[in-house]
Amino acid sequence: GIGLEIDELPLLAKGFPQPLETGMVFAFEPKFIFPGIGAVALEDDYAVTEEGVEKLTHADDTIIVIDGVSNSNHQISNSK
Repeated sequence: GIGLEIDELPLLAKGFPQPLETGMVFAFEPKFIFPGIGAVALEDDYAVTEEGVEKLTHADDTIIVIDGVSNSNHQISNSK
């Protein structure tokens, strides 16, 4: 869900049987974890309508890679 906390109901996850209902708003936020480096999450927000779901996020979904960022022995670079 979307609200004041980082994670709120409804949750779309194993063990949370709450069905989505008209009027609910939720964030779809897959996370990618890179051990020893960090993590990144991409989030899109949706509203549940009588017709289905409406995407509320209109930002560009392009992933930006920053050259020269390193952590310990790991190097993140543009793969061109």
